[in-house]
Amino acid sequence: MSRFVRPTGAVLLLALAAACQGGTGSAARIPADSTEYYRTQTQQLSTISSQKDSLLTELSETTKLITDVSAELATIRTDSRNTPVVGSEGAKVDERAEVLAKVRALVSRVRQSEARLAASRRRVDSLTGTSDSLRTALIAYSNTITELQGVVESQKATISTLNEQITQLTGQVTALTEDKRVLTDTVSTMTERENEVYYVVGTKKELSDRGVITQEGGTRFLVFTRTGETVIPARVLDPQQFTRADKRTLSEIALPKADKEYRVVSRHDLAYAEADAMNKGKFKGTLRITSPQQFWASSKYLIIVEN
Repeated sequence: MSRFVRPTGAVLLLALAAACQGGTGSAARIPADSTEYYRTQTQQLSTISSQKDSLLTELSETTKLITDVSAELATIRTDSRNTPVVGSEGAKVDERAEVLAKVRALVSRVRQSEARLAASRRRVDSLTGTSDSLRTALIAYSNTITELQGVVESQKATISTLNEQITQLTGQVTALTEDKRVLTDTVSTMTERENEVYYVVGTKKELSDRGVITQEGGTRFLVFTRTGETVIPARVLDPQQFTRADKRTLSEIALPKADKEYRVVSRHDLAYAEADAMNKGKFKGTLRITSPQQFWASSKYLIIVEN
């Protein structure tokens, strides 16, 4: 802060001489008690000098704020160019949201810079008319404010461009997110369908009546009897006649009658299954599937007939 000392006698004389040379107008403004007049002038100059120092500090802080904003904008522009819209794990929504949050925060800081520059401009205008001795410094301050205002306008334009880019990218991310959702649903549906299996358990008559199995071959004995027939799955199977299941979670099938023997007439390999009692392809109790992928590889329709 500048310090001002009380004028000496020689200074007072010079000031008086200058006032006299300035004409009757200046002399008319000096009261009879010149000591009081110059004391008042000195106090005013001290106040103006304090305001000048305060203004300088204010401009320094505003300059730092604007510089920080410019540096942050440079970082955001780099991130905006280098961050892919889609990566190995899909749309980078979180990163775009982070950039948007940074831009919004900078908008607030730029507005703060504008407000501070406007206040500094008003102070310069008021001080310029107060003291001719400070005019040179105040003109420099005014030029600095003008330059800083230009920087702020440039920052506002950059932020506007970034907002437009983010709006476009947000639209892309939204579209990609929807595409990903549809793709995920499609994959999920396909996975479900891929792991979808069916099984049915019943007597030969029940399954024959329901169109699940048929008999081939054999010879007729007398009129009403036929022997040596082979039970096989029907050529066309109706899923409605089966119990639907997921082979990833279907680990065992409880058979309805514990005292009866059952056998598989579909093409499933019992080497990938086990039961409480199993002998020559016939089993009792519960059928446990030990290797689902291999067991269901031959067919997704499992037919178990009561023996």
